[in-house]
Amino acid sequence: MYQLCNHPLMDFNQAFHSYDTLEGANCQTLFGRKASQQEAAIEAVQKNGLHQIRDVEQSCFEEMPETYGMFCERLECLRAVDADHRQ
Repeated sequence: MYQLCNHPLMDFNQAFHSYDTLEGANCQTLFGRKASQQEAAIEAVQKNGLHQIRDVEQSCFEEMPETYGMFCERLECLRAVDADHRQ
């Protein structure tokens, strides 16, 4: 049996990879299971929680400002999952 966990350097913004949809691309790291990157990130947060150490400043997106809005949507999605997980 395997234990689901986040990589120590997990970056949830990259977890969705494709920036044109909330779901992202197909997840490549589920060892044969089919899921979107969003589904994989949600499953990880449900099992482990969302341990965000600090806010992500918009200035981090200076080179790709068009991705900031999608990043915020994805983070809010995972925060909602985490809030449900904590209840």
